[in-house]
Amino acid sequence: MEFKDTESQIEGIKEIFAAATREDNWKIDEPMLYSFYFVDTDAEKLENLGERLEEENYDFIGIYELGDEQTDESTGEYLLHIDKVETHTPESLAQRNVEFAKLADEFQVATYDGWEFGEEGDYDDEEDLEVESPS
Repeated sequence: MEFKDTESQIEGIKEIFAAATREDNWKIDEPMLYSFYFVDTDAEKLENLGERLEEENYDFIGIYELGDEQTDESTGEYLLHIDKVETHTPESLAQRNVEFAKLADEFQVATYDGWEFGEEGDYDDEEDLEVESPS
């Protein structure tokens, strides 16, 4: 999924929210931990973007070197991970995705790579996170 407009995302986000409510009993209308990801071959560009988002009260979690899933060899790409505890509707999250895609362009970062979310406090339990990525 590309994050160029809100309309193309809303149904998918509604489905993810509904599944999280149904399967995990999450209260989507309460604050949740949202994680957002950006990818580029230039870690410095990601660092600059992360610092900008930190100024906007996002938690700058880190920049990680990406490895090939089969060989674990470096792909030459880096991943910026930021978090924020907030409440979203499908519409507001779709809008955030469009804003982040534009911000990636502004900072000349290759890709805004999507989001995932979980209950606040589930920082270490990756299995509980619902993921939406353009790939």
